[in-house]
Amino acid sequence: MKVLAIDDETPALELLKETILRLRPDCELVCFSDPADYEQYEDKSSFEMAFIDIQLGGTSGIQLALDLKSHAPHCNIVFVTAFSEFAFAALQTRASGYVMKPYSDEDILKEFLDPRYPLSASDTDAPKLLIHTFGVFEVLGRDGAPIRFSRTISKEIFAYLIDQCGYPVTGKDIAADVLEEQDYTPAVSKKISQYVSDLIKDLRHAGFYNVIIKQNRQLYINKAAVDCDLYEMQNGNPAAINAYKGEYLIEYSWAEFSDSLKKH
Repeated sequence: MKVLAIDDETPALELLKETILRLRPDCELVCFSDPADYEQYEDKSSFEMAFIDIQLGGTSGIQLALDLKSHAPHCNIVFVTAFSEFAFAALQTRASGYVMKPYSDEDILKEFLDPRYPLSASDTDAPKLLIHTFGVFEVLGRDGAPIRFSRTISKEIFAYLIDQCGYPVTGKDIAADVLEEQDYTPAVSKKISQYVSDLIKDLRHAGFYNVIIKQNRQLYINKAAVDCDLYEMQNGNPAAINAYKGEYLIEYSWAEFSDSLKKH
């Protein structure tokens, strides 16, 4: 997949570049800080995704996007800007997204996961996190070695998210089901936020940036980014079905195998 990034402010462009390559290291990324360099670029028709600042000095990012669409009609245009007032005009270009600065990794990842037009390279092409739920919970990285979690509770929250099979959960859900805290006080909320933050840092340290999605105060697993025995069983994979010997996340009292299958 070929991706374009344009921002006339060098620090902003570097941040965007780093973010895109963290989330989609498999992509071919072309960056420009000067719109004139984009105009001279010959292979505009090959772009599938473009992240464009709205204001590029004396050049309109919207006009640049319209030019790009004339070369690549199915390119997913994502405007990345600090100006909300241009949103309506930007969407008239049939843009795929509109991301406000400052943005998070999740904001950019969402654009890759939910584009207006299909992308040739999907998350299934990227390295996946290997998850074992049958028996003891195991999380294995690229080298096949277990991922090291800074907190035991963070690992348990991860198991809970896996168990939810991609369904969104809130901090209140985690408090009630994992911590068995029925009163969702500000102190409990703060504690869970820290656990989740540590979990995401652990996964990113291991090189996995797109496994957990945060959106509208909810969390869920990006199922396309993991290779999980439970999900394979749900899909009818014979090997996964045969691998199940009657034990599922045995260290966690909240884990209900039958409920997880019903979530499919």
